Amino acid sequence: MANSENSNELVKLSKIGNTYALRLSKKDCELLQISDATTFEKIIAADGQTLTFRKVEKIRPDILAIANRLMDDHADLIHRLERL
Repeated sequence: MANSENSNELVKLSKIGNTYALRLSKKDCELLQISDATTFEKIIAADGQTLTFRKVEKIRPDILAIANRLMDDHADLIHRLERL
């Protein structure tokens, strides 16, 4: 795991047009190994006090191919399960 020294700090919410944004420093992006192409899942706690962003890992093409093959090979079973 990367060094998380100084990973806890206050950040300000910025208004950009009709949108609000939290900015990450270049150092934060390097630590997280992210870029502007990274996709995140946004999680807002029920009490409205905690906001969490989690990286969404890209699906490896071979995993997608395996999943598609399984779906094709077992389509009859999947259709029966849908009707339960």
